Amino acid sequence: MREQLIVLGSRIKEIRKERKLTLQALATETGLTAGLLSKVENFRTVPSLPVLVNIASALKIDLAELFKGMTAVKKSRWLRVRPEEQALIEREEGRHLQYRMILEVPLAAVNLQMMHVTIPPGPGGETVTTEADELLYILDGRFRYRLGEDWVELAPGDMLYFDGMLPHVPENDSGADATLIAFYFLRETEHER
Repeated sequence: MREQLIVLGSRIKEIRKERKLTLQALATETGLTAGLLSKVENFRTVPSLPVLVNIASALKIDLAELFKGMTAVKKSRWLRVRPEEQALIEREEGRHLQYRMILEVPLAAVNLQMMHVTIPPGPGGETVTTEADELLYILDGRFRYRLGEDWVELAPGDMLYFDGMLPHVPENDSGADATLIAFYFLRETEHER
């Protein structure tokens, strides 16, 4: 979903700028608010079909043009994102901040834990499972992570996201410590609500 929202928002902004329209001018043409249009362009909301129809109509393009460049996303129980796959994103016109999209995941009914983790050299041991989705951002060192039957090689700048129910364990045979930031998204069960 993240990639589709980025492509969609970026495409709308690109066409709007080609047409030399401000957000306010597009808002006037569509009957939508400039605030909503800004959220769509900056991937902060998922636009409904009627909103997209209004935008396409105001930009005088076919609705299909908004989805140009989108591809289907393969569903997997884990995802690695390399630094070169982390797209630079333009947001909030007029600011001089640089954003690099690493991952976007909608959250509901979760408890977030964030930890700095050091993985010393040595074998990984037995795999474990957790009741959480796990997101690892590699700061330093090279090591590999076992995810079920897969071995995933990791290096500084990589991001790894996976379902903690998948048996997993890190293994560091590099001879030096590796460090990462780990985010654990603990799922809330029905009886906890």
